[in-house]
Amino acid sequence: MHKNPVIGIIGAGAWGTTIAKLLSDKNSNVILWAKEIQVKKDIEKFRINKTFLDKIKLKKSLKITNDLDDLRNLDFLFIVVPTQYIQMTLKPLKKIINKNCILINCSKGIDIKTTSLISEVISKLLPHNKIAVMSGPNFALEIALGKPTASLIAATKISDARKIANLISSKTFRPYLSTDIIGAQICGAMKNVYAIGCGIIVGKDFGENAVASVIARSFAEIKSVGKKLNVHSETLSGLSGLGDLFLTCSSKKSRNFSLGFDLAKGKKLGNILENKKTIAEGAYTVKAIKKLGTKLKLSLPLNDAIYKILYQEKSINKIISELLNRPIIKEN
Repeated sequence: MHKNPVIGIIGAGAWGTTIAKLLSDKNSNVILWAKEIQVKKDIEKFRINKTFLDKIKLKKSLKITNDLDDLRNLDFLFIVVPTQYIQMTLKPLKKIINKNCILINCSKGIDIKTTSLISEVISKLLPHNKIAVMSGPNFALEIALGKPTASLIAATKISDARKIANLISSKTFRPYLSTDIIGAQICGAMKNVYAIGCGIIVGKDFGENAVASVIARSFAEIKSVGKKLNVHSETLSGLSGLGDLFLTCSSKKSRNFSLGFDLAKGKKLGNILENKKTIAEGAYTVKAIKKLGTKLKLSLPLNDAIYKILYQEKSINKIISELLNRPIIKEN
């Protein structure tokens, strides 16, 4: 490892750019890789990512590139790429990333085809590297503006999580440490699906009781999956679990919430996704969770209901009626 760590970020959306800002405000050797040529040009010329994080000024010391080859000799690499594009994006890095580089997954999703967690996808591509996860109730713009925020950093060894936390912590961004890599990812992925459900409830004006009920039952489904996968109880009730679920399910700033809201207002899924500049991961994760629920032999009625609305074009009112009229069970 270099005396002054060399840190890369792959993915220059709002979250990737915010992470780059946090890191470059504190460290001198930071490089951000952008897929989009225009993003690179704007950051070089204006020090602003006009496409994804307008008005937030970035330090001159932050390097910006479109060339993956510039990511050689890194000590740390933050991966901020939509889940379904991770394999395609990281494949060329097999001959570039050195084996001592710690990889930090900052994306929230599950591979649709295999139901693999992102860390598992990364590990197959780059098997010699240590992998960590950063996840929590983190709206990019609020963090970039310096508003107080906490997050979770999980790694196999707490010492590695602490190294990452020391790189990125600031007066307004406070990381907590964990060894629960699986839990941090499962919670971060599943909450995106349920945020779509809450957006539907609000869009339909079903009331605040309904929103609270959906959040509570969503948490029950996350816990049931978590129990099967040995997720730590403190992860479920912590920042990447209950914290992120509450944030994403209660704000129109959430891409997934706004997708559900738009569906409730009569817009078609295809049109919504086409017109979004950023990806609502929950629209894809719902498929993976449906598969995972079957694999784990679990009943996940809320996830299944959201899947039916998204991909079977079932009536929202009919689905709500079906949920309410299921057999009465003991709360879990």
